Order: sequence, then structure tokens, then C-alpha cells
Amino acid sequence: MKRMAWRKNLIGKCHLCGDTTLLTFEHVPPRAAFNDCGVLEADIRRLMGANLRDELTNPRGREKQKGAGGHTLCARCNNDTGAWYADSYVELVKQAYPLAHSLNKDQRAIAIFTIQPLNVLKQILVMFCTACPPDFAAKNPALVRFLLNRECRAFPQDLGVYLGLFDIRRSAAARQSGISARLDAQSGTAHIYSEISFPPFNLVMTVKSGRPDERLRSIVGFRSFDFRQKSEVCVVLENLAVSTYFPADYRSRDELPV
Repeated sequence: MKRMAWRKNLIGKCHLCGDTTLLTFEHVPPRAAFNDCGVLEADIRRLMGANLRDELTNPRGREKQKGAGGHTLCARCNNDTGAWYADSYVELVKQAYPLAHSLNKDQRAIAIFTIQPLNVLKQILVMFCTACPPDFAAKNPALVRFLLNRECRAFPQDLGVYLGLFDIRRSAAARQSGISARLDAQSGTAHIYSEISFPPFNLVMTVKSGRPDERLRSIVGFRSFDFRQKSEVCVVLENLAVSTYFPADYRSRDELPV
């Protein structure tokens, strides 16, 4: 009885194709991208108004033994996208990791990677579908077509994808968020975005808005390559610390209020 109840709890809507079925665990980022250890999942609602320094010193939350991710994709979507795209993202991570260890605070690097750019872009968007609620993909059919047709290069016009380097030596947390909104008080501009910050990258997907931090660099140009086409790409990366649980907040620990 307990086993049947456990499996029943995993029935839900696939975050990609939208089918209601048994969901499988999707690692975000892929497990081979150094996401194979337990992580602490904090409750963002509890953190609102909390002392940031105290939370970093004594973090609290639910430990996830499998690594970051969740039961979000049906077996078919998980297997297909994993086979098509995941290894390409892992290859990029392995090339970028030494760079993330070597840069100083707020330093910029011009990096040349030999990767499969379209595959990488699609894997990142699969990760964002997992991070966002299941109705996100349902409201973005162009995104579903882009991801479930491995040859497709028709990138959804409403979306942006941005990249920064995760400052491994000075960061105190990794984070993952669904769709968030932030209003720039000075310009009155609204930013709508999702973020996945996990070494060695800070990844941001925007929806009908600009990037929430000018130091993030667009990689939408990766769409111009063919599926599994390998090429050298030049990417400018800003080294950004992750010290709070708030999406797109790249203050270092010494910049936090006392």
C-alpha cells in the first residue's frame, strides 16, 4: 500500500509535453554536470524578511539526496531530451569549470568553447521547463515544438536566454527559481524571468522582457547552428557571486546588509 501511494504521488502533468502520467526525476542541471550530491532546498517564502547573513551561516530546508531537480518530465520526454541534448551541456560545463575556479571577483573573461551550440541551448531550455510550473510550456507551444523536434531552429520570439559565470570561490549558495518578476524602481521596467544558478553557470531565461542584470550575456545566437553541429563559439562571461536565495541577485557576501 505504501509503495502504491508513493507512485500515485508522482502522477502529474509533464512540464514539457503536457501529458498527465507518471513523472520521472529530471536532474537540473544534468547529473553528469556535477549534480550528483545532496542539496538543501530552502523555502523562499520563509526567507522573505529573514536575516540573509544568518541564513547563509545556518541554512535550513529540505535535503534532496538525488541532487537538484524534481519529478517533472514523463519518461519519453526525459529519455528523448536527455539523449539528444544533455551530453552537449555536460561538455560545456567541463570546459567552463576551470575558468570558474580561476577568475577573481567581478572579473570578465572571453572564453572560446568547442561545443554543439544548438544542443546546449535546448538543454538549458529543458532545464527551465523543469524549474517552471507545468503550465509554462503549455502556454508556450513554440517552445515545446523547439525542444521536442531536435532539428528545429525556430526559437520562440518571446524568450531570451542569458549566461554568466558562477563565482565558485565567493558564492555561498546555488539556486533555482520558476518564473519571477522584478520591477526596476528607477526605470519602471518590469523583468520577468527564471533562473538556474549552479556551478559553473548562472543561467537566466526571460519572458517578454530584458535581462534582469546587464552583466548577463545572451546565447540566443546558438539557435543558428544545426543539431549536433560542433563549432567554436566565443562567449563573454562575467564572474558573478551567488550569496542569497533571491533570483538574479549577484551581490557578494560582503555586500549584504548587516
